[in-house]
Amino acid sequence: MTRRTNQSDRTRQAIIEAASEIVFGSASPDEFTMQNVADAAGVSHRTLYRHFPSRSELINAVGATLDTRLEAAMPVDVLSSFDSWVSSVDEIIGFGTAHREKLRRGLALSVTTGQFRTDRDAAYWTLFRDAFPHLDDDTARQDFTMLRHILSANATILVGQRFDLDPGQLAEAVKRAVRALVSDIRRRDRAAAKAA
Repeated sequence: MTRRTNQSDRTRQAIIEAASEIVFGSASPDEFTMQNVADAAGVSHRTLYRHFPSRSELINAVGATLDTRLEAAMPVDVLSSFDSWVSSVDEIIGFGTAHREKLRRGLALSVTTGQFRTDRDAAYWTLFRDAFPHLDDDTARQDFTMLRHILSANATILVGQRFDLDPGQLAEAVKRAVRALVSDIRRRDRAAAKAA
């Protein structure tokens, strides 16, 4: 690896670290601007955009870095298959409970900036479409949206906390909702396959 590549990697990492500190540190989510990230990382605005052409790409990089750091807390690979994703409710709730504040701040950033992670959604969408190839695209997108929302640790944990559900109660509620939705999706996918 050349010296220039090493420097580029260090600069990229410094930008991600600075962005992570703004997202998960003491700053408020509205302070997550590209200029504030550049200033915190000690790089120019131009350098920041060379590494991350958009705020969305930077948010994805921060999220992916957080995933890597916290993967030990998630004992199963929820992205290995559709079935592993929808059956990992206990792990998802446990992960969300353990990292509630980080998830809350990440959700606040998403709402404040209007920028949501797209890398994980793309991976889940692929699993979903592989599992239900016969649904028309509009129906699939609607069903996926609901399933993704139900299995989203940040929103689920925060709402469950508001209604005084402990992690076990919350996991049971999510499992019931997921089973009902997936059963209905499977039924409609089979019907679409027969009609084709």
